[in-house]
Amino acid sequence: MPAKTDRIQDAALRDSMAQAHESLRGGDYADVVRRAADAYIELVRRKPDLLQPQNYLRTILFFPRLGARLQLDNQGQPEVIYDREKFIFSEAVTYYEFTVDSLVREGL
Repeated sequence: MPAKTDRIQDAALRDSMAQAHESLRGGDYADVVRRAADAYIELVRRKPDLLQPQNYLRTILFFPRLGARLQLDNQGQPEVIYDREKFIFSEAVTYYEFTVDSLVREGL
């Protein structure tokens, strides 16, 4: 069975999330969270309709809040705020799965 990351269409995002998976297996949980957050920001930048009111709840509020949170800056652009630098496995896997599922769902 192919890995879930293989379903990501964009090569750069697929490679980044594959590296995040390797970091997850290697115990570098902060790298996983940062890669996942960066990929999710890229998704929202490429699909600005995700910031429209009908999608806002799913796009912004459903983003995991386990030490990193998604918000809009003064120009209405998405940004991730890190509340800490260290993460545990369960947090990292949550960000990873959320991002991969979002990328696949949105066709990127």
